[in-house]
Amino acid sequence: MPFFTIKGKVEVGRQLGRKIGFPTINIKVPKTVKKNQWGVYFSLCKIGSGIYPGLTHLGPSKNLSSNRVICETHLLTLKENLYHQVVEKKLLFCYREIKNFSHFNQLKKQLKRDRKIARKYFGL
Repeated sequence: MPFFTIKGKVEVGRQLGRKIGFPTINIKVPKTVKKNQWGVYFSLCKIGSGIYPGLTHLGPSKNLSSNRVICETHLLTLKENLYHQVVEKKLLFCYREIKNFSHFNQLKKQLKRDRKIARKYFGL
């Protein structure tokens, strides 16, 4: 599937990623996004005049009994408060399907693996 772009204003999420060392920037999922587009992506985020690599989850947040569809990105090289800023997320490559985790420890282990592979993908 070719890359696609999602644009929106960064919103306050549940801040669960921050609690386990993986803060994310969250934007609303447009109604045009289809189920076959859900997954975990390597992405580039345009914020202001900068472009930053990230790891983006697009789809339902099945973890810890939530099924809300979300678009959240863990930025690999930027750690700033971006609430209410407009972000353009270019989803480049669907790295894997969404998985369910019943415990934060399982999720954290998977995110560490994902981040390591994403950093390698971007040459970081």
